[in-house]
Amino acid sequence: MSRRLTSAALLALVLAGPVAASQPAIDPAARNPPPAVALSSFDRFELQPVTLAPGLEAHKGNVVARQYLDVDVSERVPRLIEPRNATPVQGEPRTLVIQPEVADIRFITGGKRVLFGGFAGSSWALVKLHLIDKATGEVVAEPQFLQRANSIAAGYSLGAADKLMLARLADMVASYLKTNFDAPVGSAVAVAAPPMD
Repeated sequence: MSRRLTSAALLALVLAGPVAASQPAIDPAARNPPPAVALSSFDRFELQPVTLAPGLEAHKGNVVARQYLDVDVSERVPRLIEPRNATPVQGEPRTLVIQPEVADIRFITGGKRVLFGGFAGSSWALVKLHLIDKATGEVVAEPQFLQRANSIAAGYSLGAADKLMLARLADMVASYLKTNFDAPVGSAVAVAAPPMD
């Protein structure tokens, strides 16, 4: 009897907090609007670290997810912007600031996956990408990207599916920058982009 109570108490602790947040209701077919101008209008690109929206840092899992996502974004985006940043420019270069932000999230850490598997629930994250003209402060675009890690798949993979969800979000961020470089076309909100080469 006491073992059952202990198990129930542990499960309640695991599911407390982040589980109260519900996944944003976004149409799977939704599209991000195109940026105000083609991103090729800018001569320089500054990638900022991934941030958490206010209040999200209260849960350790969210902080861990931010760190993973920051690594994923930092592996992908510089490959796109470094060649442009190295190109000589006459006059004052026009700079675009790239600010990825985790706007909402529920992330199950590896330790909880090992202990509770799929019973810990699904992970999901909503990332907003703030693209800002550095000189004027004008918001050029604010696309958002949503991905989810199924609880059963994440349980069987001992948390690998949760981390792959973050990698898909990083691919979506990089893809938005790439596909909107020559012409403003927008992108999908919840459909994963092809992995970066």
